[in-house]
Amino acid sequence: MKPLSRSSAGTLYHQLLGVLRGRIESGEIGVGDRLPSEADLVSDFGVSRTTARRALDELRRQGLVRREPGRGTFLASPRLRSNLAYLHSFSEEIERWGYTPGARLVSREERAAGEEVAARLEIEVGERVLFVRRLRLADERPIFVCDSHLPVGRFPALEDADYGAISLSRLFEERTGRKVEHSRQWIGAATATPDVAGLLEIPAGVPVLEVRRITLVTGDAPIEFVEAHFHPERYQHYNELSARPVEV
Repeated sequence: MKPLSRSSAGTLYHQLLGVLRGRIESGEIGVGDRLPSEADLVSDFGVSRTTARRALDELRRQGLVRREPGRGTFLASPRLRSNLAYLHSFSEEIERWGYTPGARLVSREERAAGEEVAARLEIEVGERVLFVRRLRLADERPIFVCDSHLPVGRFPALEDADYGAISLSRLFEERTGRKVEHSRQWIGAATATPDVAGLLEIPAGVPVLEVRRITLVTGDAPIEFVEAHFHPERYQHYNELSARPVEV
């Protein structure tokens, strides 16, 4: 392998990063393939171990690769991406990226609303809610576990609905005659519980993206409180921010 040029305008780090990205973009390195190790990069390109490690770390930071302790660094599957500036269903997002959306009903049961669920849905503590757990899929791959709390006292038509349906937003509108208008959302980090990890096919205890959302329909009425946990290597949220004048 030809060493990198020390006389080039680009640093050795940027040259090496460019070579690795070029191999990925050309398809020479495919999804699931193992990338060269730090030692391989040192030997092949004549760089220091620090430079090799930095290049691999940057690919991991960009979500292009994943590291498996004791095994190496592998090209990750492309991450699905959600724009936080717009309210749209998961099914719409998946189709926009060229994948086939899917949903698997894991469980449904009636529960008494605890304090947090009651506050989010603006109902009384102890009031009856329907708990629905679904696993959302893209091309049959697990993407996130979605736990929905539904106020069936306020919306009785939701009680006997088919929650194997792909789009709950569409189901809400068809069942209640009210349009989903907006939501309030909180994003944070959590660790995968054993049951969530099993559904996402990841080890228990690994960090996952946690999204908590209240969905509101016409009349500003909360129809759903969601707690969702996303596969750490298959999904990401993003938004674009604009500067605005400081108010005085």
